[in-house]
Amino acid sequence: MKFNVASVVLDDETGCGGVLRDDKKVACVLFSRWIKARGLEMAEIMAIKTTLYMYIGSSRKAHVPLVIKFCSCVP
Repeated sequence: MKFNVASVVLDDETGCGGVLRDDKKVACVLFSRWIKARGLEMAEIMAIKTTLYMYIGSSRKAHVPLVIKFCSCVP
């Protein structure tokens, strides 16, 4: 399973999101939300934390490794 996650900081607003894909690159789970984070580093941590919670809740975790790829943006 591969999770592509990203965070964005725009002025005082911070958001994160991601998509979980299976081995055939089919999207299985999507998430996006505004978060209360001060700065890009905290937004990255929150996105990774959300990813881990979703993976732990997945029924496939025992059979498939998790890869997290991360991208951040500060315009």
